[in-house]
Amino acid sequence: MRDLLLVGFLFVAVYFAFRRPYIGIAAWAWIALMAPTQWAFGFSNSFRLNLTIVVVTVLAYLFVYKNKEMRINGLGAWVLLFGFWTLITTSFNMNSDPAWVWGYWNQFLKILLLYLFITLIITKRLHIDTLIWAIVLAISAYAAMEAVKFILSGGSHQVVGRAGIIRDRNDFAVAVNMCIPLVIYLAQTTRHHTLRLGLWGLLALNILAIVGTGSRGGFIGLIVLAIAFWLKSRHKVVLLLAALLVVPVLYDKTPEHWRDRQATISTAAQDDSSFIGRLWAWKISTMIALDYPLTGGGFGAVIEPRLWNYYAPLTPDYPPVKTPPIPDWQNPKAAHNIYFQVLGDHGFVGLGIFLMFLLLALLENLKSLKVARQQNVYWFRQLASALTLSLVGYGITGANVSLAYFDLLYAVLGIIAVMAMNRDALLSVSDAGLARPRPTGLRQDVRATV
Repeated sequence: MRDLLLVGFLFVAVYFAFRRPYIGIAAWAWIALMAPTQWAFGFSNSFRLNLTIVVVTVLAYLFVYKNKEMRINGLGAWVLLFGFWTLITTSFNMNSDPAWVWGYWNQFLKILLLYLFITLIITKRLHIDTLIWAIVLAISAYAAMEAVKFILSGGSHQVVGRAGIIRDRNDFAVAVNMCIPLVIYLAQTTRHHTLRLGLWGLLALNILAIVGTGSRGGFIGLIVLAIAFWLKSRHKVVLLLAALLVVPVLYDKTPEHWRDRQATISTAAQDDSSFIGRLWAWKISTMIALDYPLTGGGFGAVIEPRLWNYYAPLTPDYPPVKTPPIPDWQNPKAAHNIYFQVLGDHGFVGLGIFLMFLLLALLENLKSLKVARQQNVYWFRQLASALTLSLVGYGITGANVSLAYFDLLYAVLGIIAVMAMNRDALLSVSDAGLARPRPTGLRQDVRATV
């Protein structure tokens, strides 16, 4: 049955992608984040759903899309420069299996293509909202299903991701944290009453899903988001009193094993084997970058056994903190930090480019937020605010995961670039979704009187 549904979805998506390329972009993002073939068990497992939609969307852009215009702003230039730099670092990779690194780069190239075609095809509010709905349906809807299992099990169900790169519970918690502001944006701008209530319910379940992951980084990210929303709220006193009354009760109702895990946050560096493993990976990533400051070790440098074994004996006394020696039987650990991941993979140059486009995205979004407030365009202001919080959540909780090449990040960056490049046209759209008449200029008034 699932296989038939996937086949049906493919035919429908192909049809509409040809007619409306922005629907192809939404389907592209949904498939990349949801990995629907992993939900089926029959013949559809062999389907290349993502590749099919990518090819159809590209062809639709080339032969159907009108008014083609190649525009790249500063943010796009830095993102594409990062892609070019990863090509250079892949050419000089130090992996014992170069074919694996080139395969990884090919996967990252598809993510960069998603970013590029978002900026080429998405131009209107309808396009943006469709893409955001696809993202929410891919991640937040699955998180809600897992939260229901968490509730029905009395807190014993372990919430984990299922699709692609976000199978790990820590990665999944970051993805859900990034989507929470998008769910709130949809709830704030959707006019349908029942749909709006459903979105608020989806938000509550997403929060429970993060709790259900047991991820300490995810929980910290959730607290950061809560503080950010509280700071921008006009009802600070009411919300603070509600939090003081409700949060202790809810915390007391959480499973004991969850409370015990969160209580180890402050002592993780001393007695937590998981955190110590992260320290080992961070130290080795740094040493790789110091020895190869321009190109690093290529994708997956820290998990390359040859590099891990070479640097492992140097880690105990390597600053800034002392760590236990790495046992001989210990397998290489992933970087578990987006910044150290890029540092070890692509050197200081790669990390500089990565930080630059994150900073530019934040600045572009803050500019969009400022202009939207000045012109009092509610939906645009709420979207800019949501994307800012999504970026901040990623930047903070990314210190706990290896998600530097995450599809969702580059989809968010693509939307930010679209808002920046089409700011005037998007600001002319009212909150009801209709274009607002622009005031006529002096020259037009003179012609009318003549």
